[in-house]
Amino acid sequence: MQMTEEIKATHSVPSDLKQIPIVWKYELLKYLRSKRLVASLAIAVVVLGLLYALPPALGQPYSGTDSGAALYMLPAETFPGGSGGPFNPTAAGIINRSQIDVATLVIYMDGDQYPAGSGANWFVSKLTFEGQSVYVVFFMQDVTGHVMTASYEWYTAAESFETLFLNFAGILVVVCATFFGADALVSEFQNRTGYLIFPNPVRREVLFFGKFAASMTAGILVMTLFYGVLAGLSAYTARGIDDDYILSYAIALEYLLAVMAVAYLISTLLKGTTGATVLTFFLFIMILPMVDAISLFTGTKIDASLTFASGALIYILLDPYPTDWTQEYPGGFTFSNFYPDPSTAAIVMLGYAVVAVLVSLVLFKRKQLVG
Repeated sequence: MQMTEEIKATHSVPSDLKQIPIVWKYELLKYLRSKRLVASLAIAVVVLGLLYALPPALGQPYSGTDSGAALYMLPAETFPGGSGGPFNPTAAGIINRSQIDVATLVIYMDGDQYPAGSGANWFVSKLTFEGQSVYVVFFMQDVTGHVMTASYEWYTAAESFETLFLNFAGILVVVCATFFGADALVSEFQNRTGYLIFPNPVRREVLFFGKFAASMTAGILVMTLFYGVLAGLSAYTARGIDDDYILSYAIALEYLLAVMAVAYLISTLLKGTTGATVLTFFLFIMILPMVDAISLFTGTKIDASLTFASGALIYILLDPYPTDWTQEYPGGFTFSNFYPDPSTAAIVMLGYAVVAVLVSLVLFKRKQLVG
């Protein structure tokens, strides 16, 4: 009898911190059994495959060779360092490609090869011109009246290649929030599973944070797969990865955190899983983007918009970072284009995440099973 009492005494209810990983574990298992996690991973892979295959299939390859391409000739002083100095070039020609293999560059004058030679007839530099990165060929000799052309191997720059795919990253975040967050809380009330869970010696805070951790884990897995595969494609196709790629990944995860928090808030406010799922998806895919679009015509920059802030995960790759502009047209029509400041966007996303998590936690603790 004494031994039995000693054995019973060793069994106690785990602390709240120990219970959270248990809830996290079983929520992840639920995502696996329901195939939601597998479906999300499959969506990421399929979209990556389609985005990668479609441009070449439509006649827009990622690399190739230009032969006899005309140079856009300008005075050398148009560019920084284009006049004076030890070389003192007389003219310059722009190559109309964002990335070339300089080792394969051959210059022609009137159809005949025009070598750089020991006298340095020409040299090439990569400069920023009208907000874009371009290759500029500087000529030491007077080439006025001559037709200057070039042949070279070109390939898509990592910045351009990755931007093509990252336009889908924001949508994938919304898909993850819809799959893993929209019905995470409301399902316990609609399906009456709360009758089995809530009477247990588990605080609702534990259930909330365990579920939220599982939702974030599933979303992070999907986004990591997306960014990981894209990094491999970029290294292979664009011969490198953009310097700000990791920063874009970090912004995407913060956007995931904010959208997931809002999805949990919606899950506590609504009474049915269908309504919560539909509202979460269309709020970020249609409603908020429409508000952002209207601001372009009103000339009002909505820094507080979560979907507007998410654009930083794409624009952060651009060098230089784009700036806001406004264009007035005849008839009093004005059109503006705004870009989120990365620092402001990070603060906005964090604010949404913190407020939405706190409010949804309070509502979840107060919500009662009815019927």
